[in-house]
Amino acid sequence: MIIIPTPTQSFASHKVSLAGLTYDFTFRYNTFQGMWYLDIYLNNAAVILGQALLPTNVLFYGKPIKNFDHGVLMVLRNVDTTEPLGRDNLGGSKLYSLYYLSNEEWNEILNG
Repeated sequence: MIIIPTPTQSFASHKVSLAGLTYDFTFRYNTFQGMWYLDIYLNNAAVILGQALLPTNVLFYGKPIKNFDHGVLMVLRNVDTTEPLGRDNLGGSKLYSLYYLSNEEWNEILNG
């Protein structure tokens, strides 16, 4: 399991290496909706655009995505809280983090 670096500002892009591939992750916070969105690119080609980041919602599970078939992404709580995911609480040392799980790790969770 890998914690994906997340932004400290409402719009940020950075490179993330997963399964031997280097992706460009772009995070956008929509103030009106109060929600984070994620765009992922590989070699300047869109892998997925406008994916809402919701706690415990598994991104890509059951939806084969070309160029991202090696694992899943999921926003999880780092601590027990009732505070909703928001602009300033997503990140490794904050209330919520974006995690990457390889297919093997995800299958182990599902199947024990």
